[in-house]
Amino acid sequence: MYLFKKNDGSLVEAPEDFDPKEPDWNSMQEVEEVLVISKILVPQMKLVPKTQGSAEKNSSGTAAKPPKTDK
Repeated sequence: MYLFKKNDGSLVEAPEDFDPKEPDWNSMQEVEEVLVISKILVPQMKLVPKTQGSAEKNSSGTAAKPPKTDK
């Protein structure tokens, strides 16, 4: 996948017929840089278990629980 960085700073996807070995120099006059995209990363949230040390640290800053009473 290729992106063109235009002279005005905008990024556009290269046309599907773009050939980096034989570029059409007439259509590339407004292009400042050709960026090669080899890996696409997607943001995601991952849940992981707390370690014992971080669990104790987080619980010390919370309000104390009232003591249990047997009825």
